[in-house]
Amino acid sequence: MTIFWPLSRQQVLDLNGRPRLDLRASFFEAGTTTPRPVYANAALTTPLAQPVACDASGRFPRVYLGFGLYRERVFSTSGGDLWNDDGLGLAAPEDEVDPEPEVPANAYAITGDTMWRMDGLVRSGWVRMNGGTLGNAASGASERGDADTADLFSYLFTTFADDLAPVIGGRGASAAADFAAGKRITVPSMRGLLQGGLDSMGVGSAGRIQTIASLALTAGSSTATVSSASRIVPGMLIYAAGVNAGTTVVSLSGTTVTMSGAAAAGSTGTVTARFALFDAERPGAVGGDWLRTIINANLPVNLPDGSTTFDPGAISFEKYGQLTTLAFGDGGSPSSAAEIWQGSTPVTVDPAASSLTVEINNPGGGRPLPQLPPMRVGTFYMKL
Repeated sequence: MTIFWPLSRQQVLDLNGRPRLDLRASFFEAGTTTPRPVYANAALTTPLAQPVACDASGRFPRVYLGFGLYRERVFSTSGGDLWNDDGLGLAAPEDEVDPEPEVPANAYAITGDTMWRMDGLVRSGWVRMNGGTLGNAASGASERGDADTADLFSYLFTTFADDLAPVIGGRGASAAADFAAGKRITVPSMRGLLQGGLDSMGVGSAGRIQTIASLALTAGSSTATVSSASRIVPGMLIYAAGVNAGTTVVSLSGTTVTMSGAAAAGSTGTVTARFALFDAERPGAVGGDWLRTIINANLPVNLPDGSTTFDPGAISFEKYGQLTTLAFGDGGSPSSAAEIWQGSTPVTVDPAASSLTVEINNPGGGRPLPQLPPMRVGTFYMKL
């Protein structure tokens, strides 16, 4: 691209209005004394000699310059400079290129992120959450053995305990040491599992997948009193100060809870307890089942008792004391029925009421109850 010099084909007049015939023009790089090439054509292929002289009528020729700033000196051969101006012209335009956007570091998936896809393919940069193992290239890991697993190995090692992400052969001093030693760490499994939110998530319990209640303990006793038993069922784990880990609810009677273990020494008093089928506030915990067997405690309080009472009432009739026997050969004398039975007495009998019990059986019962919600299955992945 070019600059067309503004004085091309123009005259410069003197004070009397007459064209100056002795003018010359020289061109330099801006801010320097280095000559700047000028041309007679827009293609910048025909150079002009400098200084550029006007013609016999005082007109300068057509002058073209390449893009960029320049300095011009216009002078008279007889009278010195008319002007010497710097910083003229236009800077060469830059090609319009969309700048590469700056992407925040957290805009991409980072180590430990999870993803679900509706297929079962192996994805580059990710491992399947199938309970397999990962480690370095010499580890013999089942899901991925490569140097690129080091970051995820470290994430699993430092974030989760050994019951959630076991290291085969036991944990050493550090993730880096175990990885270098060729140990394998287990990727948490999501096979057949649904994702769920922690009941606390850093801001206190929501009480959606666990029950929060006050629990009055007596040290050394396996019974305690709960503030409300409406959302507590046998088999729930109890998480509370003074209650040993793994303690469960054995039975309930009103607000009295029978626990699978005695309260710890020195625990007498009322504490806040969490009742849940698994630890709903521990990241990575697994719980629940798609089948459940109903126990008596799950049945309604009022059930059909299966018994009824039968009372027929009093019955009255005549009782006779003597039966007259008729012998053969009595001459055929006629006898009435009243003469056969003699000595009648009125009798009333009132039978005792009877209770009839109906036993309710369910042959083939006792089967688990499905609890699986509708779902569509795919594969969970974890970022390396």
